[in-house]
Amino acid sequence: MELQENTPLTLPLFQLNEQLETRDIESPDMQLSVNLTADLLANLCQNPAPEQNMSIPLEAYELTDIEASVATVLSEGHQAQLILNHGPVLSAVLSPLGEDVLFVSPPVDMMPTFDLGLDDEEDDSEEAQNASQ
Repeated sequence: MELQENTPLTLPLFQLNEQLETRDIESPDMQLSVNLTADLLANLCQNPAPEQNMSIPLEAYELTDIEASVATVLSEGHQAQLILNHGPVLSAVLSPLGEDVLFVSPPVDMMPTFDLGLDDEEDDSEEAQNASQ
């Protein structure tokens, strides 16, 4: 998974229950989208120790493609967080307020990558070398 500042991160959410393992990954209950700010990216660039995880509360996020069957559960409000486990492995959890239900995303292996512009400099120096020959 490639992470870039000021881009959306969208994860599918599924109700956590006994049918979770048999659910179709292409038919989530809803989608959670969050804009990757510099602060959020800094938190996601960590790799917790084995047997540890890191919870990152989300203040600004959007729910889309909400299934009608779960829309009423969300009517009293909700809160979301990203969970980072050793790997790093990323997942999301959504907790509707006043309800005994959770929505979770499948875990995603991620290794943040960054474009430092080094490839561009190498390409420029190779072009200059080829031009001088």
